Amino acid sequence: MPATFTRKSTDLGIGYAQYPTGCGGGGPACQVPPSAAAINNYSIAGRAINPVTYQGIRVSALWDINSDWNALLTQSYQNLDAEGVFYQMPNGSDGEALPKQSVTLFNDSYNKDKFENTAFTLNGRFGPIKAVYTGSYLVRNISSVQDYTNYARGVYADYYQCHGAEPANGLASTCFSPSSTWNETERNTHQSHELRFSTPDDWRLRGIVGAFWEQLQIQDQLNWLYKTMPACTDTVTVGCLTDPGPAPSATVVNPATRNDNIAFFNDVTRGYRQTAFFTSLDFDLIPKVLTVTGGTRYYRFVNDEKGAVTGSFGCYEHGAAPCLASATNIDAENLHTVYKGFKSRANITWHFLPDALLYYTWSQGFRPGAFNRQSGCYVPGVANANGVPVPQYCSPLAFTSDNLTNKEIGWKTEFLEHRLQWNGAVYQEDWKNVQVNLFDPGVLGNVGFGTNGPDYRIRGVETSLVAVVLQGLTAQGAASWNSSKQTNSPLVIANNPALLNDPATAPEFGKPILSVQNPYGRVGSPSANSPPIQFNLRLRYQWAMNDYNAFVQAGGTHTGHSYTQSGNNPTLSAGANVSTTLLRFENPAYSQYDASVGVAKDAWSTELYAQNLTNVNASVFTSTTQFVPAETITRPRVLGIKFGYRF
Repeated sequence: MPATFTRKSTDLGIGYAQYPTGCGGGGPACQVPPSAAAINNYSIAGRAINPVTYQGIRVSALWDINSDWNALLTQSYQNLDAEGVFYQMPNGSDGEALPKQSVTLFNDSYNKDKFENTAFTLNGRFGPIKAVYTGSYLVRNISSVQDYTNYARGVYADYYQCHGAEPANGLASTCFSPSSTWNETERNTHQSHELRFSTPDDWRLRGIVGAFWEQLQIQDQLNWLYKTMPACTDTVTVGCLTDPGPAPSATVVNPATRNDNIAFFNDVTRGYRQTAFFTSLDFDLIPKVLTVTGGTRYYRFVNDEKGAVTGSFGCYEHGAAPCLASATNIDAENLHTVYKGFKSRANITWHFLPDALLYYTWSQGFRPGAFNRQSGCYVPGVANANGVPVPQYCSPLAFTSDNLTNKEIGWKTEFLEHRLQWNGAVYQEDWKNVQVNLFDPGVLGNVGFGTNGPDYRIRGVETSLVAVVLQGLTAQGAASWNSSKQTNSPLVIANNPALLNDPATAPEFGKPILSVQNPYGRVGSPSANSPPIQFNLRLRYQWAMNDYNAFVQAGGTHTGHSYTQSGNNPTLSAGANVSTTLLRFENPAYSQYDASVGVAKDAWSTELYAQNLTNVNASVFTSTTQFVPAETITRPRVLGIKFGYRF
């Protein structure tokens, strides 16, 4: 949408302009300098700004070596070019209400994603024992640019875009352009290898044993270009910000001083290596009636991260580039963690009828931990013996794995001469030490970070039904109900070791910090983005006409409401500025419908289809990462035609 961005006295960081003089820190006394730049997007505004182009090819070659062995080689390539953005904004940058499927952006956005993958599979047997080897190697390159202009409403943005008056230097309070972007360049390489052996399926005692190895490396350069104040040079020494650079001894892809607009950047190489050994055994206590299964997987997961993270805080009138006032050498933080142990599974299956069974499963899973870009100590401090505030909370350099234990009772059945199939399960999942991301500038610091948070218990039921109603007419449907509840709340704990250095602050160490709102949620709150109910229903009728096979199909889905954050996080009040990504929004319930009709003859086929037939527009997730609410929505109605040929 055509729009303007005008600075306001309510912008959370406008105090850096110190207009009127001496109003630093914000508040009603601070105003926008008369010379502040306003911008518009008239030159780039348009309709249908987000076309997507896929290009790809996949080629496979199969070699039957002999009757027992074969080899499959597959080469894949894909290039994705996605322009624009895929969200909508309820309001524009100056607060104006926007129509559905509209945004106000001030810079072009895109995402380009290209990968090449080589995969090899070798199948064979040693006598009755089956053997399979699979390996793959992937190279992926991603380049993204996104508008970030709304960051100028944030807590610290105006530090990089505004400066106060300096009468001695002839400078008036000034705010430069708020136009901002961020860009990211990422190169991924991944390889994996797996070897497994298995016994014949008709043995009473059956088993699988194998080994797995993988390695992932990501080279990630992420730049935030919101520094619009002039850069300091040999001749520009006042009213300027010195360009930042990486810590000299850090392992970086780009060692150069960054350009005049970059205020904050990461240049990080991270990745992991995983080695695993696994086995699973099935034993028929009563052949074809009662079977027990047990398996386990030993894993060793090694995480590493090196590089640099640098900001421009402290770089005002700093002199010659580069400015290293906020430079962090990640290499010096020794970010290296090892996760190892066993994750197991047990199951018992009872075929109480030839076409019906009950089962019970107990299983474990985990998600490995990772690292943060840097650690900082924040939260309003407590005064030491000299009256100097000491920050209470330090964000972690690393966070650990979270773990899931699943207990499930289910059934699989067929009735009426296989015309009716009914499956389902009842389960409970205990999710411990859940990983969460926090970003609350002014309270927890101006750098987002991950940490471990609360525990959840999820109880649910799921079922599916497939029925041949009449000759050629099939009905199928599925439904699930889930109840997720937070079972604890860890609170924000004062963990800054510096508190222990003074008798006045030492008693606060280890205590909950009650002066800030707990970001982890209340006990009993549902987990984020977890609809309590979902279901779908589909009808398909197919018939033959001479040499033609035709079908008609219609279906619908329903998804219940959910929330984007935990139950303790605030909602956005009318007219308020966004200062955190922790705001809680409700994703509304919605229903969608689709239909298709097609005909085929021999190797040829054609199909007309409609997706989201009623063009429902519903938000499936609301984010404030760009400092304005942005709704990721259901895909709009799609009408299309497909042609196919099998050979």
